[in-house]
Amino acid sequence: MAVVKKHSDADAAVVSGHINVPDGFRLAVDLAGNPWQHRVLFLHGGGQSRRSWHRAIRNMVGNGFSVLSYDLRGHGDSDWAPDGDYSLDAHVRDLKAIIESLPSRPSIVGAAFGGRVALEATAALGPDLVRNLVLVDLAPRLDPAGIERVRSFFRVSRDGFDSIEQAGAALDQYAERSMTRNFFKLRGLLRIGPDQRFYWRWDPRVGSDGFFTPPDLEARLSESAARLAVPTLLVRGTDSDLVTDQSVAHFRECQPAAEVVSIPGSGHLMKAQDLNVYCAATLAFLKANTGR
Repeated sequence: MAVVKKHSDADAAVVSGHINVPDGFRLAVDLAGNPWQHRVLFLHGGGQSRRSWHRAIRNMVGNGFSVLSYDLRGHGDSDWAPDGDYSLDAHVRDLKAIIESLPSRPSIVGAAFGGRVALEATAALGPDLVRNLVLVDLAPRLDPAGIERVRSFFRVSRDGFDSIEQAGAALDQYAERSMTRNFFKLRGLLRIGPDQRFYWRWDPRVGSDGFFTPPDLEARLSESAARLAVPTLLVRGTDSDLVTDQSVAHFRECQPAAEVVSIPGSGHLMKAQDLNVYCAATLAFLKANTGR
């Protein structure tokens, strides 16, 4: 990994850099915590970035873990795929390359689309390369209404926004509660296009229909869930319109050994909405399954 800068994120000193992946471009990464401690690898959701994990990362480092988080291809500070390949297979290749470069088995935490990637990679690599897995509001069977709500947010965002305030209003509507209290943090989520409009910091091609619902997705994820051979936790919000009670029941059928924690009143964006409860559930699982 090439280190490009070091900065302080409140309690955690963060080293930022990039990793070259086999497809020929770079992914932006953050490292935090003592590298001799057990490492937790964080994957963000579609349309987000590694910055969305910063508060959770401080919590992990404060509890004795080291952390690696990265921007998925086409997101944040990572390169955009020249050929526009944002398929699940492409993301899984990236994650496998990162895992295989590490000196020891990490725990993996994946939210939403990042959870899809984490689930697929963990099922493929197995316990020889992955210690355990946490899925954040992601299951093989997702509610179609929730998928359409996420797709509509990407669709609305494709043409950009006249102002930061307009972008914030779109984010609030998507989250179904106010998520935009800090103007400067919101500005950091946006880039200015050649037309001087504000765009979220992802490649617009990320939001294609194939990104959300590739063929046979449920069957593929269900098969991968059944093949999981590491301790697994699903954390979901009871108000999520993506991972419903039916989603949880199906996941339990696929992987009866998995643990499930439901956070009352929380929605799909639980790590932003109910961080303390989310972190407590994740930490308890990681400590129990890493011998800490």
